[in-house]
Amino acid sequence: MGKANADISSTDCAALLERVAGLEAALAAVSADNAQLAAELERERSESAARTEAAVAEAVAAVRAELQAVIDSQGAENARLVEQFKLLQQSHFGSRSERVDPSQLSLFNDVEAASDGAPDPSGGPDGCPAPPARPKARHGAPRKVDMSKLETVVVEHDIPEGERGCPACGTEMAEVRVEVTRKLRIVPAHLVCEEHRTHVYVCPACSDANSAGEEAPAVLVRAPRPAEAFPRSLATPSLAAWAIDQKYCKAMPLYRIERGLADLGCGVSRADLSNWVMLAWERWLVHIRDGIRSQLLSGEVIHADETPVQVLREPGREACSKSYCWVFCAPACDRHAYDYVYAPTRSGEVVAAYLSGWSGTLVTDGYRPYFSIDGVTNVACLAHVRRRFATLVKLAGGDAAAGGASGDPRLALDGRRYVDRIFRAEDGIGDVAPDERARLRAGDVGRAMREFESWCRAMLPHATPGLKLEEALRYALAYMPYVRNAIDEGRAELTNNRAERAVKPFVLGRKNWLFSNTPRGAEASCGIYSVVTTARECGLSPMAYVEWVLSELPLAGDPSDPDVAARFLPWSDEVPDRLRVGPAETEDMRATQEEPIADVDPGAMREDE
Repeated sequence: MGKANADISSTDCAALLERVAGLEAALAAVSADNAQLAAELERERSESAARTEAAVAEAVAAVRAELQAVIDSQGAENARLVEQFKLLQQSHFGSRSERVDPSQLSLFNDVEAASDGAPDPSGGPDGCPAPPARPKARHGAPRKVDMSKLETVVVEHDIPEGERGCPACGTEMAEVRVEVTRKLRIVPAHLVCEEHRTHVYVCPACSDANSAGEEAPAVLVRAPRPAEAFPRSLATPSLAAWAIDQKYCKAMPLYRIERGLADLGCGVSRADLSNWVMLAWERWLVHIRDGIRSQLLSGEVIHADETPVQVLREPGREACSKSYCWVFCAPACDRHAYDYVYAPTRSGEVVAAYLSGWSGTLVTDGYRPYFSIDGVTNVACLAHVRRRFATLVKLAGGDAAAGGASGDPRLALDGRRYVDRIFRAEDGIGDVAPDERARLRAGDVGRAMREFESWCRAMLPHATPGLKLEEALRYALAYMPYVRNAIDEGRAELTNNRAERAVKPFVLGRKNWLFSNTPRGAEASCGIYSVVTTARECGLSPMAYVEWVLSELPLAGDPSDPDVAARFLPWSDEVPDRLRVGPAETEDMRATQEEPIADVDPGAMREDE
C-alpha cells in the first residue's frame, strides 16, 4: 500500500509538473500576447497621437492659411483704397501738368542703360543730340509788347520857354534829345447808338400833277441801303460778334453779358442777346461751319474726342440726361479745321454717321466705339498710355522717390521713361514732310515702341494684382498696337492732344453756363465753337473775324453757295490782314486752356554724363 501511494504520488507529481509546465507555457504565451498587445496598443497610441497631431497641425495650417488669405486680401484692398485716395487727392489738389520735374533729369536711367549700353558722350541715346539748355528766366524783366497796331496818344513833358535857363549860369539851354517812355492806357468799352437815316425823295412834277387832278402816281425813291445781317433789329455785326466772343471765347454766361451791357448804360435782355446769337448762327455762320466741315472731311487724318453736355428741354428725355459734344479736328500738318457736333448720346453711331463715306486714319483716346467704323484705321493716343504711369510716379512722390523705391513705383517710373523715349525719338525727326516722317518713324520710333511693349509683357507678372500699375500695363499692351498704326501715316500724330485741347474751351464754358436750354441751342453753340476755334487756330481774332463775316457775307450773294462761303473761310486769301493777330496774341488766346496732356521734357531719358 505504501508503495502504491508512492507510485501515485510520483505519477501525480509528474502530472502536476507537466501541468505546471503547460501552465507556464500558457503563461508565457499569454505574456507574449500581452506584450504584443501592449506593443500594438502603444503603436496605436503613437499612431493616434500622430494622427491627432497631424490633424491639429493641418487644421492649424488651414486656419493660418485662411487668416493669411484674409490678411492678404485686406492688405490688397487697403493698398487699393490708399491708391484711390491718393489719386483723388491728386485730381483735386495736385497739378494737372505731366511735365517732368527738371530737378530729376540728372537721375541715372537704369532702363536706358540696360537697353542702350554706355551713353554717347556727344549726345543722348540712339545717337540723338543732347537737348539744348533752357535759358534761365529773368525774373522781373518786363515782357515786350507789340504796340505797333495801337493808337498812339502823345503826352509831352516839356519845360516852359521862360524857364529854360541854366541853373548854374542862367544861359538858355538847348534841347539835346527826347526820352520816349511808352505806357498802356485802357479806354473802357462803350456803346454807340447808330442812327441810320434813309433819305426818301419824291418827284415834285408828279406830285403837282396829282394835286391838279391828273392821274399821275407819286414817285418816291429811297436811298439804297446795303444788305444787313440783322435787318429791322437793334443788333449790329459788332454787337453780335462781341456777344459771341464773350460767351464762346471768354466763357461768359448770358446773364453776365446782360449785366455788362447794363453797366455800359443800355439794358439789353438776355433773351434778345440769345436771339441775336441764334440768328447770326442760323443765317450766316452755319455756312462757314459747313465749309470747315467739308475741308475737314477732305483730309486723310482726323482727331476726335467727346465731352458731356446737359440739355434741359430735349424731347423724350429727362432734364438730367447726359448729352455729348463731339469734336473733330484736322492734324497740325493740314489746314486748321475744328468741328463741334452735338448729339444726344455717346453711341458709336454718332461718329459712324459723321464719318460716313470717309476713309482714312482716326486718332482718338481709345474709346471703343471709335474702333468699329469700317474703312477707318485707328490710332490710339500715346499720351493716355503715358499718363497712367506718370500718375503713379506722382503718387510715389516724384522721380526721386519712385527711383529709390522698389516694386510698383519703380516699375511705373521705368514705364514712363520708356514712353518718354518714344516721344523723344519722335521729336528728333523734326519738321519734315508727312511721307518723310513715316519713313523716319519706322526707325527709332518703331524700335522704341517695340521695346516698350516687350518690357510691358515682361513686367506684367511682377505688378501687384488689382492695383493701378497692373492696369497701366494691361492698358498699354491693349492699345500699343493701335499706337503703332501711326508709324505708316506721317500725318497722324502720336497723341490726341489736338482734340483734347479743342475740348477745353467748351468745358470751360460749360462750367459757367452749365447747360443748354434746347437741342437747337446746343447745336448752335457747337457750330459757333467750330467757327471761333478754327478762326483762332488760323491766327485770327475771333471777334474781329465774326464781325467781318457778319458785315461782308450779306453783301456777297447767296451764303448757301459754297463758292460764296469759301471766300469767308478763316484760311481764305480774302480775309483782311487787320483780322490777324501776332504769335504772342495767339498764345494769349490759348492761355485759358489747361496744360498739355503730355509735355515731355526731351532730357528726361538722357543719362548723366
